[in-house]
Amino acid sequence: MQSYYDTYNSEDPEALARYYASDVVFETAQGTTLGVAPILETYRYLISVFHDKMRADSITISGDTATVEITDRFEAKQALEDFMGQSFAPGDTLVLRLRGTYQCRDGQFCHIRIDLHDS
Repeated sequence: MQSYYDTYNSEDPEALARYYASDVVFETAQGTTLGVAPILETYRYLISVFHDKMRADSITISGDTATVEITDRFEAKQALEDFMGQSFAPGDTLVLRLRGTYQCRDGQFCHIRIDLHDS
């Protein structure tokens, strides 16, 4: 799991792709994404407008499922009129506390759910 977050923070979409099963399901409050290509498209957008750094604060693994408490820090690279209902000037930051649930199959993520987590 830590390797996944290190790769995420490297801003290398091709390296990140190896963690996902071809039929991966990715769920967030914004909706459900199916497959690797749309996940990487969203990731490419995020890293084009933000320095997006995730930190795994705790990792619990049970069988084929990992639950991770995450701190996700976004720093705007450019001005944005609307991201999650907020506007950003270059250098503005947003910090989210998230909980990720990752199900694995054959060494890759087949189902990911990310929720906002208050703590």
